[in-house]
Amino acid sequence: MIMNSNVNTNYIGPKALFDPNYIPPHLMYRKKEEKFLFSVLNDTISDKFCLNILYQGVGGIGKKVIVNKVINDLLIQNRHYTKINKISVDCKEKKPEELIYSLINELNSISNLNFDFRSILNSDIPHLWNTFKFACNKIDSHFFLIFNNIEYLEPGICNKFLQFSKETKITLISTLNKVLRPETMDLLSEFDFKNKLNFFNYHELYSILKQRVLLSFSNEIDKDLIRYITDLICEQYIPVPGKGIQILRDMYPILRSNKNNYNFELLEICQNEFDTFQISDEFSIINYLSEEDILTIIFMDNLSNYFIRRKNYYISFNELHEMYEISCETLEYQKNFNEFRKLTEKLLNIGIIKPSKRTLRKMDAYKSYTNTNDDVFFILVNPKQIKVIIDTIFNQ
Repeated sequence: MIMNSNVNTNYIGPKALFDPNYIPPHLMYRKKEEKFLFSVLNDTISDKFCLNILYQGVGGIGKKVIVNKVINDLLIQNRHYTKINKISVDCKEKKPEELIYSLINELNSISNLNFDFRSILNSDIPHLWNTFKFACNKIDSHFFLIFNNIEYLEPGICNKFLQFSKETKITLISTLNKVLRPETMDLLSEFDFKNKLNFFNYHELYSILKQRVLLSFSNEIDKDLIRYITDLICEQYIPVPGKGIQILRDMYPILRSNKNNYNFELLEICQNEFDTFQISDEFSIINYLSEEDILTIIFMDNLSNYFIRRKNYYISFNELHEMYEISCETLEYQKNFNEFRKLTEKLLNIGIIKPSKRTLRKMDAYKSYTNTNDDVFFILVNPKQIKVIIDTIFNQ
């Protein structure tokens, strides 16, 4: 269950997690999008024409990394033949004046225009815009202007850039998470090429996060932890790598400490990442258990002991059934498989455990899971938290 990274030749270090512009050596499951964008941008360089390109998709799905990877490859391919420059800006929380001023500053560094920035420091938008156009006209090379998060850019300003790029040597590449203003919808038709990125499935997301772990850590990391993070994202969020990378950043000090043991701190970190979603809190668990019979409480106690003792993230269907049988034997109850199924469904409904996407089977007409012996479940609630609640109930 441990990934052996002793022979990991791809190790990069924390840069692979914490650098927002880091480009993995291989973009997994985006080869079609990568090849197409490379072909389009390569043609714009060869034929000396420019385009307005838009990539849409939820935050963390990989829009920026595709753009950065393709442009980086183009810069390497053309370094001996064609001069290419790029400017990348994040439109989030930037006023139009700040955005244009930062672009002028970047253009000045590219072409050594020797601007007196004191003269434009407090300029209004028309003056800054004219200065920006003047700087662009002094550029004698093809360059890419990348706007990330254009939903934060005022539509009027965005339209200025879209129209201006058609008159110059600028290829404007924008990324859009979601439409924040209705007027932004009207601008979509101004883009020559639009691509909306699809979500990853469970196995694709797991492979991407495993790749990032191997790039980020030289020590061994439990594969089940990566599967667990993947399951949580698919269950409580949307299947995008950005969320997993965010979780791994928060876990970095613990994972980097070279301790291969299961650590309940990791569960707490995961819970904190999804605290606005549907993971059960202590109050709902107490309410649930206070209304259940003694068999359910004993079963939950055995379940929490299993995770604490085994230091696992997962429990198999057979092991879950074994927990039920042990609980029945403790109380000298007659075992009943249908009762076990109902008990399992209760745990699923309240959000104590959930079936892993890697083994999830079809659902029956009653929308209850059709379990098989191959099914695996992961825990959503810290088992120590469950243990404390059960001990509280027993002491009442």
